[in-house]
Amino acid sequence: MNQYEEQGLEKLKQLKGKRRAERKEPVKKKNTHSHKRVSRTDPEAGHMKRPGKPEELYYLVHETLDTDHGIILAVTATAGNVFDSVPYLDQIEDVHKNIIPVQIATADSAYDFSLAHQVLDENGISFFVRPKPTVNRTTVEFDRAYFSYDPEKDVYICPNQKELHPRSLVRADGCIFWKYWASRKDCKSCPLQSKCLTRKGSLTARYLLENYFRSSVQKNMAQKDSPEYRKALKKRQIWCEGTFAAQKWSHNLKRLLRRGLEAATDHCLLSATAINLKRMIKYMG
Repeated sequence: MNQYEEQGLEKLKQLKGKRRAERKEPVKKKNTHSHKRVSRTDPEAGHMKRPGKPEELYYLVHETLDTDHGIILAVTATAGNVFDSVPYLDQIEDVHKNIIPVQIATADSAYDFSLAHQVLDENGISFFVRPKPTVNRTTVEFDRAYFSYDPEKDVYICPNQKELHPRSLVRADGCIFWKYWASRKDCKSCPLQSKCLTRKGSLTARYLLENYFRSSVQKNMAQKDSPEYRKALKKRQIWCEGTFAAQKWSHNLKRLLRRGLEAATDHCLLSATAINLKRMIKYMG
């Protein structure tokens, strides 16, 4: 992520003639009200708290499969509090470079993060992912839909036909965003400001955030209604979800026999090996 932020800052320097100081890592404030749950017998396990899942200390296994035959190509075990997206790119890149060239990667909405779109696009891999639901946090009447984008000038046009230019780069929620600002002078004299601006202290100017990786995201999402896209997601559901179910039912993936992350990794690898051997024998026979 740092290299993309650096590229963006250099581009911003070309646009504005100057760049901001080097970004400093934010200082994390100590939260005296939070208590991390840690197992006394297996401290490497992670506390998992997800909607629809039982809240407990777990290990998770993350797998990459070939959807032609259901062969598991990569296995990573993590603590239960690790997000699914964390090991995803490393797994796909390792499979792509060292095992078999990947043309299309699929995943569910938990993996719909912008960096994945960008990195896979750079490797020539189409990313067919179920889109993550979007949340509109705008509290004023004129939300993003009221603004049009001019790709030639790289500006947004507001409802009063004024331009918003890219003036800064921000990093938040695991992504990088261009910040398009309107002129304070334009906003101050705008007859529509009550529908477009909120008062927080003093009157400010309107801005919009635009994903730094928007071209890669739009390239993939432009195909989301295509038969190929829907077929890929269906195969993912059959093979990935089906394989996890089969491993839990008959390949001992429900419960670990030993403690620790290393033991969890060995356990998951053995489960994957068992189901792989069965499928290889089936397709070779």
